[in-house]
Amino acid sequence: MTERNLFLIFPRNMTSDSLKRLRDWFRANAAELPWRPADLDAPRDPYAVWISETMLQQTQVSTVRDYFTRWMERFPDVETLAQAEEAEVFKYWQGLGYYSRARNILKTARIVASLQRKMPETRKELEALPGIGAYTAGAILSLAYHKREAILDGNLVRIFSRLYELDFLPTDKAEKSCAEIYWEYAREVADSPKAYMHNEALMELGRTVCKAKNPLCENCPLRSECRAFMDGRTAEFPPTKKHTEKSWHGTVLVVESADDKILAVIGGQKFLDKQLALPHFESTRGAAVALPAKAEDYINADEIDSMDYRGTFRHSITVHKIECDILYIKLKTKSSKAHLPMQDKADAKSSFEWVEKAKALETFANSFSLKALKKVMDPFSNVDTRNNGFPPFGRE
Repeated sequence: MTERNLFLIFPRNMTSDSLKRLRDWFRANAAELPWRPADLDAPRDPYAVWISETMLQQTQVSTVRDYFTRWMERFPDVETLAQAEEAEVFKYWQGLGYYSRARNILKTARIVASLQRKMPETRKELEALPGIGAYTAGAILSLAYHKREAILDGNLVRIFSRLYELDFLPTDKAEKSCAEIYWEYAREVADSPKAYMHNEALMELGRTVCKAKNPLCENCPLRSECRAFMDGRTAEFPPTKKHTEKSWHGTVLVVESADDKILAVIGGQKFLDKQLALPHFESTRGAAVALPAKAEDYINADEIDSMDYRGTFRHSITVHKIECDILYIKLKTKSSKAHLPMQDKADAKSSFEWVEKAKALETFANSFSLKALKKVMDPFSNVDTRNNGFPPFGRE
């Protein structure tokens, strides 16, 4: 089916009157947010837009508020961020997940700072930067520079699906045009001097009114155009996205040397690659009652002074639902003398560091490692073992 034929089936019906009602609704209902100026018509700092929109991807607005404020206090502009170390950036990102985003933010900041200019003003230039895709580029161009550029996030997908009763998602692969149809509707809304207002109003509408569950249709300024509302089928749209979850059970090692240092690894791990993390590997349940053979890739069994099982914790990283046993191992040797067998391998993908135990909770920037450390440092602590994954479309 061609794109042209698809639009004969799914015609446009967003009128100038519809858009005016949307703008009026937004002016009356826009929430106060740290990245949103009081004057809704004011151009914004493109750096602040970039950071806030990246944080908001698959993360709740209520969560991002404090993260954004702390980030901007420490990294108020591209130049300041570009000079930061990756470990510190990760600390300010800790808890948001998707650490590759934080790494890409730092890479992009360094590129932009090296060119001694502000954020680019064209979609082509923005999308060429690490971690900036079509949505983020559109948000920067629209909200910061007031250009007629479209955006498409989960909120707009939900609204368009209900407005036009689209029974497919942009990610569906049955038709190559699925994503393009949604983007065409987004471009229609953005084809206006008030594109910045329309884009942000739709995101706000999706977050507060056209919600995934129990939408407040009677409060919606677009209900007279909404086919799903008029047909009493709101709950059917958008279609349910199939999520593939993978269970993973493993063991985390908290290895403490005789001089009170904790073993940390970078690279060669199942999760948190290129980050400072605790050694971990896949294992069966109950494997940690004795020293797992895999643990001897990291430490020499002859140097062990004591070994203690410290329970389990649950965690989520992308599609992985993780359950880990914690093995607390004390060595008889000091960190400078400890033999780490993996370092003897010619093809070793891991590097190791010893972290002062007193500073460990400040040094590790990922909650995966921190959950295990807290269990060891305070075995009676109430470690949060809840699923810390994110809703599929964020901004709820």
